[in-house]
Amino acid sequence: MPAIILENISFSYSSKPLLENINLQVGEGERACLIGPNGCGKTTLLRIASQDLLPEQGKVKIEGTNTEFFQVPAIEDFRGSARDYLECALCPLRNIATQFQDATNQISQGVSAVHAEQRYDQLLALMSCFDIWSLETRLTEVLARLGLRVLTGSGRDRSLSSMSPGERGRLQLAVTLIMKPEVLILDEPTNHLDARAIDFLVETVNKWRGAVMMSSHDRAFIEDTATVIYDMDVALWNELAKATGSSQVTGLYRCAGAYSKYLAEKTSARRKHRDLHAAQQAEKRLLRKHRQEASKIARGGVRLASAEGKAKKFFADRAAATAQRRMRNDDKRGERLSGQEVRKPRSYNLSFELNQPATRTGVAVAARHAAVAGRLAPVSFDLSCGEHLLFTGANGAGKSTLLNWIYSGHPPEGAQSSGTITGERRVGLVPQQLPRQDDPGFTSPIWGNGIGEAGKGVLHPSLWTKPIPELSAGNQRRAQIALALATSPALLIIDEPTNYLDLETMQALEEALRDWEGTLIVASHDRWLINHWKGRKIYIH
Repeated sequence: MPAIILENISFSYSSKPLLENINLQVGEGERACLIGPNGCGKTTLLRIASQDLLPEQGKVKIEGTNTEFFQVPAIEDFRGSARDYLECALCPLRNIATQFQDATNQISQGVSAVHAEQRYDQLLALMSCFDIWSLETRLTEVLARLGLRVLTGSGRDRSLSSMSPGERGRLQLAVTLIMKPEVLILDEPTNHLDARAIDFLVETVNKWRGAVMMSSHDRAFIEDTATVIYDMDVALWNELAKATGSSQVTGLYRCAGAYSKYLAEKTSARRKHRDLHAAQQAEKRLLRKHRQEASKIARGGVRLASAEGKAKKFFADRAAATAQRRMRNDDKRGERLSGQEVRKPRSYNLSFELNQPATRTGVAVAARHAAVAGRLAPVSFDLSCGEHLLFTGANGAGKSTLLNWIYSGHPPEGAQSSGTITGERRVGLVPQQLPRQDDPGFTSPIWGNGIGEAGKGVLHPSLWTKPIPELSAGNQRRAQIALALATSPALLIIDEPTNYLDLETMQALEEALRDWEGTLIVASHDRWLINHWKGRKIYIH
């Protein structure tokens, strides 16, 4: 029964706790997805589960018969060609095949020792378990299905350094699937995949016989694959537990079912949290009013003020007793409320303060048979001011090439191009890849000292002065968006806007962009975004 078991996992960076007392179990046939805000520790927990990183506390157990074969070398740490990487990664499986052939030869030659037969049976089981019989066929198929046909034949001699980050990521994913580990651990597996590749990945994951543990910001992918959701943002769930006197959630909140079920559950929880907070604040106000009234009663009111002698003492004593009784009751209510009071709900909608450009009319971008040899087939379109346009299409179709041409005003340098693209020059660009020093907006001071107040509404104020390399991938993405918006563009271009962002940030960004009155061009493979897009769509072939 292949399974992933994490017991009391704790981990910290620079003495700052990141993971505390995480307990998780993913059983055979179960597909668990970690979700949560950027920087909450999803990638770290996956690295610990894959035994690539040791926890400071706790145990990791991978239950199965052949767990030593599930690790795949990190491609970012590898030097050489695609062929070198494939040979290194698949070496354990090829060694099994070699050993099996040797054992077969021994038996065929009359070696009938018991240990030889036992070894043969063990190797036969491994050959079947990892489907080594069809290794070369699967290698060709998986590379093709993930959009890496270029790595067939002599194409495998291509150096890894010449490959794009997306190509390297897909190559590592391909190796992981080819290895057929008994437990499958995936970190943002749909990044850089086109629709066809995602369909293949969905099919593969859903057919996986062992345990699957993954993290993803791809809402459609989570919906199509996950059987259980683990929310690493437990603050909301703990507030509700506090209000009801239930046990606090430690580390993770588990929701069985698909993403839509989790989304409905969390939406309901947020509504309960808001209602509880409002009711508790109303009760606190009522208690304060009661206190004021009790104080007035203690003074005896008009009757005490006008009374004399024994009557005055009578009214004073009765007023004091009444006031004390009411204050005792209020103290009990206040004590109960204090133990169950929930904090003010967080604002789950980032403002993404998009400055509305001046109303303009006419054509913002005009493309006439714009093409780049080997990169972009001819494309023509007119985009009106204030119009929103989505480009989608397979990897390698030229979407990023087209966006960069629109942004810069000229085709790629040194490439054979034809046609024209003209239009708006007050343009903000958010590229597909994470920022590099000296990218537009990322000057040396910003790179080393943070983006400052340009991050308002997009990046938490505590991160405004943090150097860009020290931000998480998701927060680097937010910084890119913030700096693009800071230029007050009339035309905003975003290449794969949902890459690296957490689910709540995606939703907030999509809602802000939907309401923006400026001209917008987006390129994306995000099926959720595509299915909910309200503007024009153009498929790039």
